[in-house]
Amino acid sequence: MFIVMNLKTAILSVLLLGFCTLAGKAQCPDFLDLTSPSVTGYYGHIYDSVLNVGIVSWHHVLITQQGMDPNTGGQLPLLPDGENAVIMLGNWLVGAETESLVYTFTVDPDYPVLLLKYAVVMEDPHHLEIEQPHFLIQMLDANGELLNGCMEYNVISSPTIPGFQAFNHVMWRPWTTNGFDLSEYAGQTVKFQISTFDCSAGAHYGYAYFTASCISNQLTITGCNGQQVTITAPSGFESYSWNNGSHASSTTYTIQGNTVATCAITTVTGCQILESVTFTQDTIPQDYVFYDTICEGMDYHNHGFNLPVYSTPGDYVIANTYYNATDCIEEGVNTLYLHVRPRYYHIYDVACEGESYNAYGFQYSQLTQGTFTDTNQVPLSYGCDSVTILHLTVNHIFSMSETINGPHVVCSGSLDTFFLPNAPSPASTNYYWAAPDGVIVYIGQGTPNAQLYFTQNAPPSVQITLTADNGCGTATLPFDITVGSSYSNMFSDTICTGSPYTEHGYQLSAQDTAGYYVHVLNGTTQQGCDSVSILQLLVAETPSVDALADPEIICVGSETNLYAVGSQASVTLPSQMLNIAIGDILCTDNTIVNPQNWPCGKVALGIVFHVDATGLHGWAVSLNESPLTYSWGTTDVDIPALTNYASSLSTLENIDGYQNTANIRAAGNATQFPAAYAVDFDHGWYLPSAAQLYHLYAVLGIVNNSLQTVGVGIFPMNSFWRYWSSTEHSDSMACFFSSNQTIMKVEKNTQMSVRAVRNF
Repeated sequence: MFIVMNLKTAILSVLLLGFCTLAGKAQCPDFLDLTSPSVTGYYGHIYDSVLNVGIVSWHHVLITQQGMDPNTGGQLPLLPDGENAVIMLGNWLVGAETESLVYTFTVDPDYPVLLLKYAVVMEDPHHLEIEQPHFLIQMLDANGELLNGCMEYNVISSPTIPGFQAFNHVMWRPWTTNGFDLSEYAGQTVKFQISTFDCSAGAHYGYAYFTASCISNQLTITGCNGQQVTITAPSGFESYSWNNGSHASSTTYTIQGNTVATCAITTVTGCQILESVTFTQDTIPQDYVFYDTICEGMDYHNHGFNLPVYSTPGDYVIANTYYNATDCIEEGVNTLYLHVRPRYYHIYDVACEGESYNAYGFQYSQLTQGTFTDTNQVPLSYGCDSVTILHLTVNHIFSMSETINGPHVVCSGSLDTFFLPNAPSPASTNYYWAAPDGVIVYIGQGTPNAQLYFTQNAPPSVQITLTADNGCGTATLPFDITVGSSYSNMFSDTICTGSPYTEHGYQLSAQDTAGYYVHVLNGTTQQGCDSVSILQLLVAETPSVDALADPEIICVGSETNLYAVGSQASVTLPSQMLNIAIGDILCTDNTIVNPQNWPCGKVALGIVFHVDATGLHGWAVSLNESPLTYSWGTTDVDIPALTNYASSLSTLENIDGYQNTANIRAAGNATQFPAAYAVDFDHGWYLPSAAQLYHLYAVLGIVNNSLQTVGVGIFPMNSFWRYWSSTEHSDSMACFFSSNQTIMKVEKNTQMSVRAVRNF
């Protein structure tokens, strides 16, 4: 589509007052100010992208420091040339997440071009196209409807995307400039929406960086001497094509008689903006306005306008600015209001195989399955030959003869995949997964591939059903599943010092010190499900008792009084062994809530994953990890205040992540130690020690259930963990915890995720 916009401010103001109602004072928003009332943030699930409203730190992030994106192999800079800040939209967390930002503003007649700079990073899991991660930009009217013209950019992850580069399984687009010419909507309220989407299967991410501004759409005239003139188009677009053969954003013309300078500006989406000026020695009518009509697919050559083919019906405002050929002083503006009538009418319809079709002037009998396109031309309809184009999809009579593929035995607390093999795509068929209480369709509702989450409350035997409907038939397929228990039992018991403990599967040696203790025992059931038992053990001081007699020496047949004298002979047990349990929810008001009592009107802050001997204090993990990855340190510096742990076994002694983090931060700044500065240390959050990460992984199933309860993404159960600890190995290496339950060391400049914890 070609759009010609070159109105001068004074003329445009008059026309707008005559033909439009101004929506308010024109103002370009500050696209980096996420606190502005002009911007609204959204985040949610792939099937409900506006589930939540608000700006949240792990979905909408202002980046002001230069760095390199780790998922592109360090090839994509976080900030483009000439910019000192951008917005990061989305993250590389998975879970079928979506993020959007919507900016509402009034188009400024002097600066009607929205210039967008953006970079995109998406994994390519080779799903069906409808399930792939994707990135979407749209220009909308005040009611949220897409504006006419070239006002949308939607790119779906695939192995070959124009303008994208590949790194391993990641497709990424370097910093790119795109422009939307909103001259036609000057003085009107519009909305700019930018969105990112993970894959619908929930295991692959998509995110983007961007910044934007409003610029003029005028051609700039400089260096005029009556013989030559330099003309510059708005900068930053994909390509330029001047009618003098130049392809730069700026070019020089030799003025010979009436000289027309025209530039076709191409955006990254392939759309074009046509800018034109005329240098003339003739006298022209001052500020003359023309009205005319053409048909879709026609060009226009009248009233001094030479316009290309218009492929989209609609109303266009085109201006031609005339300059004096001698001194390049503006002589006037001719304005054309052009109405492009539709010639092509596209009809999309659906029918069933074996049926007849009779509509819109088309007739068929005994339809066969497939997609068909046909045309029907009616001459001289409203002055334009009318061509109706029918796009007919013929569906088969639907029946499901195959079974659902997936495990017949699952474990509670697990996320399992089920799918219908050889299923028609969701574009032609509606799918619905039904599951009983205790089973959640976590990802894939509406598709033939779904992931189901079996909670701890799932019954031992469940039946899920998949219903499919394509308008030509409906079929329902049941699938029976046995749910094995992933036990997370909690026991309370009491022993005396000096005694071993061998109940509930525990084999504890003699306990020497009195107090409260928490022990975790991991195992596997006969069905192959994880079993986690938590023992809350009170070790009481063993009483010391001596028997005394009064009198001590007696004769045979005489009597004496016996009595006992000792310490710790009486122990008062608390009514409840522990007030707080693993999996409880730490709230923003510092109270702790059992998941069975959620929701309760409070706001979740973290999940308890360890309780100490008092039964009142412990550690909680944050609900989300940081949206970026960080290096532990940028230089090989050994921090004297940190103990170096040479072996994985010895790191289990390091349980004070708070003090570790304090020592790291005291040794340098955020540039030197990024991971330790990525946590909100001022509000109690810190980088966990290696031993704390070990404790967290041991009770991951319980923590995930609670994360699911409060409505956030769960920890990956079977993928590689790459979370930094605050435990130092040497001057060049630090420790992290891997999913094979091993504490490992790696170079400090490695990029890894950060998951903060805190004490309570």
